[in-house]
Amino acid sequence: MRILKSSLQILAILVLIGGAVLALNSGRSFGANAPSDSALTIGQGALDGLTFTTNLAPQGKPGAIRDAMFFRNGQFLSLECEDRCNYPASAYFSREVVDGHEFVVEAWCPTKDATMVWRGQIIDDKVSGTVTWSVRRFYWTVGTVLEFSGDLATEEEVAAWRP
Repeated sequence: MRILKSSLQILAILVLIGGAVLALNSGRSFGANAPSDSALTIGQGALDGLTFTTNLAPQGKPGAIRDAMFFRNGQFLSLECEDRCNYPASAYFSREVVDGHEFVVEAWCPTKDATMVWRGQIIDDKVSGTVTWSVRRFYWTVGTVLEFSGDLATEEEVAAWRP
């Protein structure tokens, strides 16, 4: 019994430390529709400087939500997710592939127990992929998968394209 109690205490401490690390690494918000390169000060990445106008929709279903995504200083931001759910900019991981790049982002919401995992590819001036959104409830986890696709854009185009 004493070993179980000690193990639970250690686990609780690790969870607290992990949460603090996630909060520190989640970055800061890009803010307005046209973020500046000084909006973040963390890291560097192969996709830095890329901006896309995209459409999000539930996987395999019609309908779309207009969005814009930014890669800056080793971090990724979806404006729609920032606006709706307060998701901050998050570190992205990328690798070069034969036709372009693949990337993965895990974004954690600081106000809800929710995450979004973005998996995408950039080929020429196009981006596409999926987003797995999940939120923890009292005894279960709820989630959905969204698809996204879009085109390379300038920040001025994002400001004009997105209401």
